[in-house]
Amino acid sequence: MSLQWFLSRTVPGDTALVGSQVLRPDNLYRLIGERFDDLFPDEMEFADMYQTTGRGALPPLLSALVTVFQMMEEVPDRWAAEYVATRIDWKFALHLPLAYPGFHFTDLYAYRQRLLEHQKERVLFDQFLARLKAQGLFQVRGKMRTDSTHLLAVIERLSQLELVTESLRMAMLAVHEAAPQWAEEALPETFFLAYRHRQSDYRLSPKQIEERLRQAGKDGFWFLAQVDRADVAVVRHLPQVATLRTVLEQQFPQGPDQPPAAKRPTGKEVIESPHETEARYGTKRGQGWIGYKGQVTETCDPEQPHLIVDLDITGALDNDSPELPHIQDRLSERDLLPGEQLIDQGYMSGQHLVKSAERGITLLGVPLSDTQGPAGFRQADFQIDLEAHQAQCPAGHHNCVWAERSLPNIEPPAIQIRFDAQICRQCPHFGTCTRSQQGRSLTLHPYRAALIARRVEASTATFKERMHARAGVEGTISELVRGHGFRQARYRGRDKVQLQAYFTAVAVDLKRLTRWWSRPQKKETLAA
Repeated sequence: MSLQWFLSRTVPGDTALVGSQVLRPDNLYRLIGERFDDLFPDEMEFADMYQTTGRGALPPLLSALVTVFQMMEEVPDRWAAEYVATRIDWKFALHLPLAYPGFHFTDLYAYRQRLLEHQKERVLFDQFLARLKAQGLFQVRGKMRTDSTHLLAVIERLSQLELVTESLRMAMLAVHEAAPQWAEEALPETFFLAYRHRQSDYRLSPKQIEERLRQAGKDGFWFLAQVDRADVAVVRHLPQVATLRTVLEQQFPQGPDQPPAAKRPTGKEVIESPHETEARYGTKRGQGWIGYKGQVTETCDPEQPHLIVDLDITGALDNDSPELPHIQDRLSERDLLPGEQLIDQGYMSGQHLVKSAERGITLLGVPLSDTQGPAGFRQADFQIDLEAHQAQCPAGHHNCVWAERSLPNIEPPAIQIRFDAQICRQCPHFGTCTRSQQGRSLTLHPYRAALIARRVEASTATFKERMHARAGVEGTISELVRGHGFRQARYRGRDKVQLQAYFTAVAVDLKRLTRWWSRPQKKETLAA
């Protein structure tokens, strides 16, 4: 497909005439249309996604902005395409003439696929932020805040029996479609009839569920054996077959002749549904969900609009702390590194304090408490002399081991301290300080000094007052969820959910900007 026309950088005359009469001066879409050229990138930023010849495509900026407007109003593709043809406010914002007839709604799906194929997911968001930065809407080395929330995938969590049978059904149907002749010859009709429909464990007794699960596991392994012996190579490389293989390995770790795992497996690698293999089952504060997490970062300078500058999708079971360097990397790429970043406790670590400071970022967050032992016998209660390589416990005993210990993804190495096992066992505090027969041990993290200093600082009234601004990100999460449907993924697959995140971030920022721009006008009206 080729680009044969582009959106106008100004509002067409007929649309401008009608729009100025029927749209209020502070109307969201009117303000977007009036500031269109200042907000959105040139169409040529998308040019390398298209050929120089071929059937004409929709202007990519049109598709991008319609997708943003979808996130504003939480409407599906079909409605969005209709609104482009029928709504004056959308035409004003998009710089379309009144007579523009619109397009078929499937063009929006094609556009999203094209973005993914050409790895252009970030282009609109990054270019949009760059234009806002050029207008001075971001304070240089200002304040930002970061937090995370969960997203529900477009699936339900299946029972163990449903997971196995549905994975088998999907693989069998994919094989029938890819190689129908081989499937008819290699797979008995009774096998096809047994798994062609989705199965459920509704109203089955535990014994019946166990019997059916074992049978489904045996049938699944048998099916994979037939596929592995197939002379049609395509069936061996189908993604649905790979999914079935992984599901059976996870649910039947001892093989086809043994019962399934005594406890249903969970973890970062465990597939929860063959319909979305990247979604995972996570829990937080007793609440469980299957899907992903969204990492939200926004500006929070008092004299500037509060705008989302990063919205990244991570795994449901991914810890927040390792994501902080990635967030800062992306902010650095956009030349938007803050001078002060307020974070939730889940992101805080001594390493992040030091590394953020090296970037020129003051990281504000409350660190976790020292949990290396019970009260009175924690690491802070030991007298440690780093130069002499000596440590004294609260009972007055000294260490017998002082050695370096490598920690994953952390440099320099930590210090491992151990006390004599015999002395510990004879100590009156044995059983309180430690219950290990090998004696008490301590691990001195290489960034421990920064963490200790922050723990002391976090208890002061001044620090607590500075941290008040962090709570505002909870309101942003509420806005994303309640105003833009961000709790529910619109698409399947992590890459597509990331697309949703970028377009949603632009939608939120546009709404906040229009409120910011119209604020002085409202004050003047009230004063008059």
